[in-house]
Amino acid sequence: MGDRYILTVVCPECGSTEDDVYYAPTCGFVTHKCSGCGMEIDLETYTGITYVDASNAEMIEYLIERDYSGSTL
Repeated sequence: MGDRYILTVVCPECGSTEDDVYYAPTCGFVTHKCSGCGMEIDLETYTGITYVDASNAEMIEYLIERDYSGSTL
């Protein structure tokens, strides 16, 4: 699980603008199909936000380990 984003995307092919485009790389939502021309837009390339950037797995692991070691959160 990780961060999720709601984007405004301007299609690089036809210039059509779409609001509320959902991007959640750790959940598999990584592309968007332009409603204007049908182009498949790779949202990682478009935003520059990678799977690793969006992942919070390391933080979750840290919190679990910390909790199990007897520390309070």
